[in-house]
Amino acid sequence: MRNLFNFIIRNSHWLVAILLVAFSFYLVFTHNSYQRSVYLTSANHLTGMFYTAADNITSFFFLKKSNQQLLERNAELEKELYALKADKDSVEVSDSGTLHAFFIDSLGTPQFDFIPAKVVNLSFSGVNNFITLNRGASNGIRPDMGVISQTGVVGVVSNVSPNFSVVIPVINPKFRLSARLKNSENYGSLSWDGKNIRTAQLRELPRHETFQEGDTVLTSFSRIFPKNLIIGYVSETGESGDDNFNTFNIHLATDFYTLQDVLVINDLFYEEQRELEEILQE
Repeated sequence: MRNLFNFIIRNSHWLVAILLVAFSFYLVFTHNSYQRSVYLTSANHLTGMFYTAADNITSFFFLKKSNQQLLERNAELEKELYALKADKDSVEVSDSGTLHAFFIDSLGTPQFDFIPAKVVNLSFSGVNNFITLNRGASNGIRPDMGVISQTGVVGVVSNVSPNFSVVIPVINPKFRLSARLKNSENYGSLSWDGKNIRTAQLRELPRHETFQEGDTVLTSFSRIFPKNLIIGYVSETGESGDDNFNTFNIHLATDFYTLQDVLVINDLFYEEQRELEEILQE
């Protein structure tokens, strides 16, 4: 305590000067409207900057949680979207007498569910590219599940462990998928030639197939992917080894350089269809 008093006494002239300056500012800003408005404007600006910085810091720490919530919500919306698409397609081929019953049955048994996952590793070394996800068997992931991004097809689950799964992406020579042009019923085979990470090839389309640059390429018949998922867009005619068929270069809708979040497709009817088809192969 004595040291405190000694400090105050030694620096009393500075303390008095500070008090006088503070009191002077008080008088200036209290009795002069212009100076008071300047002070309030500056104070509000500084306060706003402080709250903005604090909000940015808080938002950064909650960003991961918010992103996960958005992924889960997007998975629910995708599920509802494909249920509605299935309803629409079936209604178009149903007569009016079965319309009501169809809606009850269809909405009660959706075919597709979606599991959100994050990319934890993505290999571009060589041509045998792969993607590792942070979801595995404990999350309901199994081999032969399709994987999509917000913009298009990503690949197919190859191997799983309890907590991780490995995906063979479109940009892997082992990947094959039945695909078609949006305005055509003819379908071909989509694959990757190992050259450009943004371009795949759609082969075996009839030579008479009409197309325009920018035409949308969609999934066709597949046990893994729903129909009419976007794969990419026609960029140009590619090299074909058969005069009866066309090959198109496809600009992939998914940007693998920036890929972070995906949805894994859980086809609830997959096992039923697989077992039924395998009976014919016995």
